[in-house]
Amino acid sequence: MSNVEHHLGDNATQPARYTLWPLIVLLAIASIAALAPKQTLRALDMVGYAVCHRIPERSFFIANTQLPLCARDTGMFSGALLGIMSFAVVQRKRVALFPRAPYVFALVAFFLLWAFDGFNSYMLLLQGRVFIYMPQNWLRLVTGAFMGVTLSSFVVPLFNSAVWQPGQTADEPSITSWQDIARLVLIAIGIIAIVLWQPDFLYGPIGIISTLGVLTLLMVVNALLVLLLMKREGRIERWSQLALPLVAGVFFTITEIMLIDIVRATLTQQFNLPF
Repeated sequence: MSNVEHHLGDNATQPARYTLWPLIVLLAIASIAALAPKQTLRALDMVGYAVCHRIPERSFFIANTQLPLCARDTGMFSGALLGIMSFAVVQRKRVALFPRAPYVFALVAFFLLWAFDGFNSYMLLLQGRVFIYMPQNWLRLVTGAFMGVTLSSFVVPLFNSAVWQPGQTADEPSITSWQDIARLVLIAIGIIAIVLWQPDFLYGPIGIISTLGVLTLLMVVNALLVLLLMKREGRIERWSQLALPLVAGVFFTITEIMLIDIVRATLTQQFNLPF
């Protein structure tokens, strides 16, 4: 059985195993993006335009170019993607349960900070004045990154429990130690440090990783919907059996993004919206 089919492990008695292929793939993509001309990366804005307000004042600019997503969404979707990949790198079992106490309390705290900062920021936009404190892009990035890694710890068991046949998963939570929490925290801190660093050559890598996070989450949702329509949920034994749902998920994701872009652009022009 391939390393991919051992994603998160299959045997509850197996010790943790590690694989570097997800990191190698991501580094290769990021390297290509770093070398690519900025003009060729502007297509990433289409993804951001479909899921994010892209208000310039609430976004980071690298190499004098606005990132595809706002500060909060850059952190959140990058954190979600890298968090999911970290579960693939640390191959244990196909865990099928959400995090439990006491570790879930840390994740709930990350969510509450994200929600609170988002609400405070929204009130400034709604009322035109400071609500509790002046929102800052670095705060949006921080809370977004921690929310992103929090999402990853729930997406992985949700995917496993919805896809794999009984016996292919382990009745264990995705987070089983403070070491797991520390791994997610380090990922969030890394995202924050890199985005705040803002060297010109990182425009491509940051843009591609954040938009890949968007595409990955949408693809997972769409693929699971296809499984439900096929009445194949909880019946998959091999990754090869997921080929059709995943391809369909990619197709529906791209279609949704294009349709949302068209509708948003139409409404923006019709009602003269600011963004």
